[in-house]
Amino acid sequence: MCGQQQILTLVQLAQKQEAGNPEEAAKAYLQAADLLLEQSQDHPAKEDEYITIANKLYLKAKKLRNKTFAGKLLAPKDNKIGFKDIGGLEELKEEIRFKIIEPFRNPELFNYYGQQAGGGILMYGPPGCGKSLIAKATANEAQANFIHVKGSDIKSKYVGETEKNIAELFQKAREAQPTIIFFDEFEVLGGDRTEAYAHERSAVAQLLTEMDGVDTKNQQILLLAATNEPWSIDPALRREGRFGTSIYIPPPDTEARKAILQLQLSNRPTEEIDYELLAEETVGCSGADLKSVCEMAAAIPLKESFITRNRRNINQEDLETALGKINSVLKQWFRKAQEQVARRRLEESFPELVLGAEQLAITA
Repeated sequence: MCGQQQILTLVQLAQKQEAGNPEEAAKAYLQAADLLLEQSQDHPAKEDEYITIANKLYLKAKKLRNKTFAGKLLAPKDNKIGFKDIGGLEELKEEIRFKIIEPFRNPELFNYYGQQAGGGILMYGPPGCGKSLIAKATANEAQANFIHVKGSDIKSKYVGETEKNIAELFQKAREAQPTIIFFDEFEVLGGDRTEAYAHERSAVAQLLTEMDGVDTKNQQILLLAATNEPWSIDPALRREGRFGTSIYIPPPDTEARKAILQLQLSNRPTEEIDYELLAEETVGCSGADLKSVCEMAAAIPLKESFITRNRRNINQEDLETALGKINSVLKQWFRKAQEQVARRRLEESFPELVLGAEQLAITA
């Protein structure tokens, strides 16, 4: 009874706040909906009734917030991130130019050879290695509109809502062609249906339906997806014609690490820095790790200046000190990747993950 009274109180509060404070009203409706879902687990006889009411409260909250799950559309003129902002990975950039950018720029040439812009490409690899940045830069280079959505944003625990969100997203893309839809955290949305609940399986089915709908010559919609867990993506989504093309985004190699460090320090005051040495010392670091090294190194003279009232430039010692504080997750991630790929017998699908784990083990 206590839980039901709390739900009633929240609903009454939301009703009073709808006109004057819709955001707070929406929060109250969502809290009530969450409590109803909890109650449905404790009262099996009323499970359907409670879930139905929870869905209604959720829709009320969504309407009050006027919230769309279609993601923010970024026009080419507003997208300032290009390949110049990504250190290294030159071979990967060339591969993306051929597979993604040129079909958008020269669709007639690709159609002449029986190829077309559109379809889906899955980017996978360890965290912090620039998958999101690459996606945004790709849209810029292709001069296409860009819609960035996270799987966790579009996926809903309320029955039927995820499917509606997916349909809304694709409709927005059709209205803004040429468009690149970028699914971040794709494993959240496109996980293996054999390991999902019934309503989650229907969400994958909706995504497959929408993807099949854009696979036509008169539509310029490209789907990019990024995941740190490629082994968990539903096999139907990895088929040719859907996300049949996979691009591995590796940890930065020596030249890429050098380029990233130079890029991160280019707008900061520095002494003479031995980038070659730093690149050698940062084996096993991701791009995100290197960015953190530069930020921590910059913080050392910054903090000193509060005491000394003097400004000094970032030096080699600062960077070495910062590097000593970095604990990269790459080795841990590759160990997990190797285990998961072996358990699911996907070595032929993701050979780079097995090789990456072996290489990092050698440098450990």
